[in-house]
Amino acid sequence: MARADLLKRLFIAYRDSDRNSFMEVARSIVDEERRKHHSILANELLRILDNGVVAATPSLRGSLHPAPRDQERKTPLLEVRQPARYFQDLVLDTSIRKLLLKVIREFREWDVLESSGLWPSNKLLFCGPPGCGKTVTAEVIASELGLPLVYIRFDSVVSSLLGETASNLRKVFEYIHEDTWVVLFDEFDAIGRSRDDVTEHGEIKRVVNSFLQMLDSSHGRSLIIAATNFEQALDPAIWRRFDEIIRFERPTASQIEEMFSKKLDMVKNPKVSTKRYLKQLEGCTFGDIERVSLDILKACALDGRTILQNEDIETALCNQDLRSQAMQKAITPDRPKVDIQ
Repeated sequence: MARADLLKRLFIAYRDSDRNSFMEVARSIVDEERRKHHSILANELLRILDNGVVAATPSLRGSLHPAPRDQERKTPLLEVRQPARYFQDLVLDTSIRKLLLKVIREFREWDVLESSGLWPSNKLLFCGPPGCGKTVTAEVIASELGLPLVYIRFDSVVSSLLGETASNLRKVFEYIHEDTWVVLFDEFDAIGRSRDDVTEHGEIKRVVNSFLQMLDSSHGRSLIIAATNFEQALDPAIWRRFDEIIRFERPTASQIEEMFSKKLDMVKNPKVSTKRYLKQLEGCTFGDIERVSLDILKACALDGRTILQNEDIETALCNQDLRSQAMQKAITPDRPKVDIQ
């Protein structure tokens, strides 16, 4: 039966409070999803029908599975987030988009692959400069899969106590194995740092060894993503553990134009050409462009306007320049002058 007919019957059964018809149609929809090899969705729908409850939202999952804590600081080792970004929010290189869609399809059809003795690509490494879309892309993957995002940042896991960092990692992996998630290890180089780094003490070598063992033995139904801005620091053995490695670069001129236009679409003004300002955004990251766009949107909202003005763009770009100058100053501070007597 066509999906439209099933939906009509479902709504009619609900209107008439006909539980038997409702359950019959609902199970037909489950069967249809299973025929499409949408096994994860079919199983979730079936659980809802059988249990009479809606699948747990990220916030509910967080309460069902309390986040593990660092023994020394008593702080959470991770955060369960509800992602709200989708592919239409991203500006991606075509080859990267295709690869991500492949990963998502494999994950959705996990049972199909498993029945053929195959395993989906569920361990990804994202690398590249900061602000170029690694974290946002992880959120998008979680949204597209309908899963919560478990966010782990290095400073919450790394401990000053001997052996505690490895213990924290173990707690994190035990938590991951309790359910199905998209997991993001952000600023991953702090955990996966090279064991040959002469500046590191023996503890980091033990941490890397522990992480490698945990990653190898991780066979739960989760998608694990590690993101780093400093891939040069990663231990060589780390790279081999990931099914896919994706590098995110600064946006090209065409990507800058696409993103700027997309972000400002709701306040676009036919009398204002955004193209004349694109040159000033060259060298910026996607994060920078989003920040400039948000400044423009806020200016319009505060003034009660529905269309932008040239002044909005110019002010936002000026603010971005000030930010860039401040950051550059912090990275390369002026050397104090020394008077030679």
